[in-house]
Amino acid sequence: MTDANAPAGEKKIEFPPLDSTSLLLRTDDRGRLFAVREGLEDQQVIARSAFPWSKPNAFVSLRSKDGVELLMLESLDGVSAAARELIVHYLDASTFIPKIRRIEKVDLEHGYQLWDVETEAGKLQLRVQEREDIRFLSETRFTVKDANGNVYEIADLNQLDDQSQRELSRVV
Repeated sequence: MTDANAPAGEKKIEFPPLDSTSLLLRTDDRGRLFAVREGLEDQQVIARSAFPWSKPNAFVSLRSKDGVELLMLESLDGVSAAARELIVHYLDASTFIPKIRRIEKVDLEHGYQLWDVETEAGKLQLRVQEREDIRFLSETRFTVKDANGNVYEIADLNQLDDQSQRELSRVV
């Protein structure tokens, strides 16, 4: 099939929808993800999660390189182990959220919050503008967005040391 809206002289191939039950994926030597279907040219796809923080393995969209959704997976449970492994790998690579391991100090004196933290990526200072920038995902898990739009996660509040919990209690 070709696209009647494609520019003159350019053929744009339309692919039929992907099927979750027979989903086959592969990567190329450049690390790109491709959907494989018998009788068709392999199609480059991009994996994105609709809810990367609260439901990272649910409502996963596979899109063409042009952003057209080809398949929405309500859960990764219905796909093969090999496809699931590749999808999770690509989701992890596109949704890097450093985890906060320790909160050394939270300064509240400047009309905003200045957090001195230790993450898995090293020590950082975060400027948190609003209380709404601290988003609870469960009773013990939440994200923090800094003034630059970067998102950090505290995976389990109960796993923080006493100092971190004291500092955090001042702002949540």
